[in-house]
Amino acid sequence: MNQQIEFVARALYEAEDDAMVWEAEPEILKEEFRHYARAALALLASEDKRSMAKADPGKFPYAA
Repeated sequence: MNQQIEFVARALYEAEDDAMVWEAEPEILKEEFRHYARAALALLASEDKRSMAKADPGKFPYAA
């Protein structure tokens, strides 16, 4: 999970207009983006759980 957080944090950082080099940034800035990454991944996980609960187990998303 830590690697996933790091990947998302880096992607969020690089999406910024004034992004520099991730490795050169201070740890406090990296932690801020890791916080955003954790929040984004938590929201994604809760949305996945919600959509799975709504899914009809008798239907398939494709035709056989």
